[in-house]
Amino acid sequence: MPPHPTTPHAIAIELPFPAKVLWPNGRTRSHMFRHREFKKHKDWAYWAVKAILPPCFHPVLEKRVSWSATFYPKTRNVIDKDNAAASLKSFQDGIALALGINDTLFDNPTIHFAEPSKPAKVVILIGEAS
Repeated sequence: MPPHPTTPHAIAIELPFPAKVLWPNGRTRSHMFRHREFKKHKDWAYWAVKAILPPCFHPVLEKRVSWSATFYPKTRNVIDKDNAAASLKSFQDGIALALGINDTLFDNPTIHFAEPSKPAKVVILIGEAS
C-alpha cells in the first residue's frame, strides 16, 4: 500500500481501471474508439475531482503537483509500471482540467500495485510537490 498523504492539501479519488485501449500496447482498429474511451476516462477524472473540491477553490498556477496511483487489477497478472503510468494520461488530463492547471505541472506518477479487486480500480492521490 502507498503511504497516505500527510499534507492537508492532498486529495484521493477512486476511478475505474483504465480501458485496455488506453494502454501503450492496446490495439484497436478505430482511432475514434480510442478517442471516445480517452474522453470518457478524462470526464470521469474531471468529475471525481470537481465533486471533492470546494466551490471557492483557486489553483496555484506555478507549483509542481505530485501524484501517485494505486492499481487494483482484476487478476494477479504482472503489470509493467511504465505501461501503467502511460495508461493514466486521460485521468491526468481530466484532473488538470478540474484543478484549472496545465498538465505539464504534474510530476511523473508514483505507481503502486495492490491486491486484486473486483471491480478493478485505480486510486489516485494528488498533492503538492515539495
